[in-house]
Amino acid sequence: MEKRTKDLITELKENNQDHEWYPTTKDIVKVVSDDILSSEDNGYISILDIGSGNGNVFELLDKFIPKPKDQYDRVFSYTKYAIEKSKILIDAMPSDIFIIGTDFLQQTLIDKQVDVIFCNPPYSEFVKWTEKIINEANSKVVYMVIPERWKNSDLIQSTLEQRNVKHTIIGTSNFKESEYRKARSIVEIVRFQIKEDRYDKADPFDLWFDDTFKINADKQESSYSTGYENKQNKKEKMRELIKGQNLIERLSELYDKDMSKLFKNYSLLQDLDYEIFEELDIKIDNVKSSLKLKIEGLKNLYWDELFNNLNTLTDRLTKKSRANLLIKLTEHTSVDFSVSNAYAIVIWAVKNSNKYIDEQLLDVYLEMSNSKNVINYKSNKHFIEDNWRYCQKHVTHYKLDYRLVFERYSNFGEYNSKMESSSHNYINDIITIGKNLGFDVTSNSHDFEWYPGEGVAFLCKDGSKFMEIKAYKNGNIHCKPAKNFIKKLNIEAGRLNNWIKTPHEASEELNLSIEEVLQGYNKNFQIEKNNVLLLSD
Repeated sequence: MEKRTKDLITELKENNQDHEWYPTTKDIVKVVSDDILSSEDNGYISILDIGSGNGNVFELLDKFIPKPKDQYDRVFSYTKYAIEKSKILIDAMPSDIFIIGTDFLQQTLIDKQVDVIFCNPPYSEFVKWTEKIINEANSKVVYMVIPERWKNSDLIQSTLEQRNVKHTIIGTSNFKESEYRKARSIVEIVRFQIKEDRYDKADPFDLWFDDTFKINADKQESSYSTGYENKQNKKEKMRELIKGQNLIERLSELYDKDMSKLFKNYSLLQDLDYEIFEELDIKIDNVKSSLKLKIEGLKNLYWDELFNNLNTLTDRLTKKSRANLLIKLTEHTSVDFSVSNAYAIVIWAVKNSNKYIDEQLLDVYLEMSNSKNVINYKSNKHFIEDNWRYCQKHVTHYKLDYRLVFERYSNFGEYNSKMESSSHNYINDIITIGKNLGFDVTSNSHDFEWYPGEGVAFLCKDGSKFMEIKAYKNGNIHCKPAKNFIKKLNIEAGRLNNWIKTPHEASEELNLSIEEVLQGYNKNFQIEKNNVLLLSD
């Protein structure tokens, strides 16, 4: 880390992307780590690092968090989020750090719900950063590394008073002996307690709303209500508008227009008299709730559309993997849609795609496995057929046969002959795995009319048959895959499961020639870094 960080600082200066990045020292991270561990009862939290650099804070946190002594010991784990402006530093981050913003001063934090926020800001702008974070933070606690003169700032003090935030100085430090970059600054490590509990009334969205919209209406609490927008119609219109254009830039332009229109409509409420609100029985809390949901829905709509159009990436993912990407996007945060944020998140998605691609192969392989479909490795003498159904995940060192039967709950609707969506997804996931293993399958399950017991053939571009499927009313699916597909699938599943560690071992266990093994060994598709921006038109 030390050498790499120093090299990055040099590269940042050469590319005018320094932005006063002083990497957080080990001593500072140790103070914060000890405080988090002493105050957190929950073993799983989310942490957002604002101005995260190359992610060295998280790397140091990983070292300081104690590992469990045994299976009964308390496990502390956390999700890593970051806001970082420099493209060089974003590219250098580990793949488990999720970017939720780039230019901090252009982001909003009010809808980014995390447990902990950490920030070591540029010291020439520390007042502006501290005020914005305290004012907008949607977290339990904020840790700031700021010059000791922060207490003299009227802006910071008024913000603390407005949100009723308590602070504690948990340590002091300096960068005179920094292992990365030296400076004379004396800093304090300050813990700001943002939310005491879930009944805390100082909601950042309420403060922002009241400051942005000066609406002359009553402030009493009322029941929740909101309108409904036809999301599907919105998506269809959006797809027409982005055809043949740069995907990210066009989506960002449309998003800005939609958000501006939304804000303009709510701003018109400022011109109405109090009597109108009273007459129509409109409560300000209802207006706030409606706007909050519309903003969240608008962001999710555009991120969903972006990933639906990233064919280079999403065509290589199963339905579950695609869903996991979107869940990660919206699980704890609502990311602002902008050109820079979109490119940063696409970079994150590509970094993680290879992990997803490997994991999904194993997931689909396990789904395809049952006692009727598998054959033991030569060295495996302990397979017990009767126990397969109950300990499937613990059965190891086997290969799939060349004729497969999948047992499902249902393939066709009870009152019509249409194929169930779950069966379509199951078949398409197998096709996705086949594509990643080098088979150019030209169709998917939705391209066919399905009838119980009738065979459907899936072909490759060269005319060869990838697999033939027969689906039955009783839930069974009979699959006749291409032998070469099953060979490659068995080889890669064995390698990824660590059942086979060399091509020679694969040849012995799977009863294949070394030439056959080399055609499939370590051949699961991997997205190269330079393909990050290969977006569909």
